[in-house]
Amino acid sequence: MDDCNDEKKFDKIKERVESILVDLITDIPDSLYTATADPEEKIKRLTQKAAIKASAVSTTLSVPAGFTGILTSIPDIAAIWRIQAQLVSDIAMTYGKFALLTREAMVWCLFRHSAAQLVRDVAVRTGSRIVIQKLSFAALEALLRKIGLKISTRFAGRAALRAIPIIGAIGNGAYSYYDTYEVGKTAAAYFKALADQESKDAEEKTDTEAEKQDETETAN
Repeated sequence: MDDCNDEKKFDKIKERVESILVDLITDIPDSLYTATADPEEKIKRLTQKAAIKASAVSTTLSVPAGFTGILTSIPDIAAIWRIQAQLVSDIAMTYGKFALLTREAMVWCLFRHSAAQLVRDVAVRTGSRIVIQKLSFAALEALLRKIGLKISTRFAGRAALRAIPIIGAIGNGAYSYYDTYEVGKTAAAYFKALADQESKDAEEKTDTEAEKQDETETAN
């Protein structure tokens, strides 16, 4: 009977996590920041600020033990994911690449470090570039279900630790800081690569136009 109840509770956790993930990915937050010519220092500050905020949210959770505690903590975990999604949006805007922040790019930035095997097909590396693949909504939902299952299993596995509130709070806060910091690193690397490639393409175009101009002047 207990096994059956635990299975039902786990299914409830999984359903909530999947629902939150779908909402998170389909409603990409806007950013109030603007593009800047020297974004790296600004992004470091944004990442640190978001990591501290996520850690504070996680540390201040008052979570009972067991599955009940996990269920009641899910809305707060969703708040941490929203902090991370906002960070990704702010980084994209700071690099002037917000228009390229697709649902697939958001998934890559949020979960590349924690679910690398699941999101490996979202991005393809071509030389020094990372190209994000376009997925159908059905394929994206299927991917989010897999990520949701992984995250839900992790929650269930940590249920016993939640019986020790102080240690659990400190541990959760530290993990949320690290997790958010890694999201920032992934997003910064991705959008910096896009910005660098655009600059390189512009330089090559300018060089090509200059060569054509020289050839024309020589011919004349």
